Amino acid sequence: MLALLCAVALAGDFEWNWRNQEVIGRTDTSLSNTSRLTGPERNALLDAIIVRLMKPMAEAGYDDDRIREVASTTRLRFVDLGEDKQVILATELGSEGGCDTLGNCPFWIFRHAEDGYVSLLDAVGASYTIQPTSTSGFSDLVIQRHISSGESSLTLYKYADGKYADAGCYAVTWPPPKDGEAQDPEIAPCKAEQPK
Repeated sequence: MLALLCAVALAGDFEWNWRNQEVIGRTDTSLSNTSRLTGPERNALLDAIIVRLMKPMAEAGYDDDRIREVASTTRLRFVDLGEDKQVILATELGSEGGCDTLGNCPFWIFRHAEDGYVSLLDAVGASYTIQPTSTSGFSDLVIQRHISSGESSLTLYKYADGKYADAGCYAVTWPPPKDGEAQDPEIAPCKAEQPK
């Protein structure tokens, strides 16, 4: 019980079990080789991902064929975010697809609809945590984004009006490891930006 309490970081009413965070990586199936989608479903999801990659990649000088090729390498994870709330978590893994040097990458959540895939979340992050709480039948989520080796930011997302919306921001400070073990981070609400 004490170990569980130590693993949960607190900031006001916000709780985050940092040991439960997950990363979509190279061992996850890619859009081009998943067997969980039919041909039409794969094409519809590919189109939804291309829409998200088109502007930044075209501005960086990539042609349509390369954008399509990069989109086809998107890694997928099929998860249930509540009773009968099947979704696809998707991310790019390379700099071409929008990852930065700290490992923060585009992170999307899609849900299948009659006319293709609906985006429930467009974010950027390094890891995600499915929270034990839920809103409107969908699990709440925390997306962690690396700022430096010792600092991260967390965004709490809750489901509302057909998509995930930002419901809180938290700053995380990671202490140095002790005896080779990661230590519980300090978490505080993000500071409000001062008006200019």
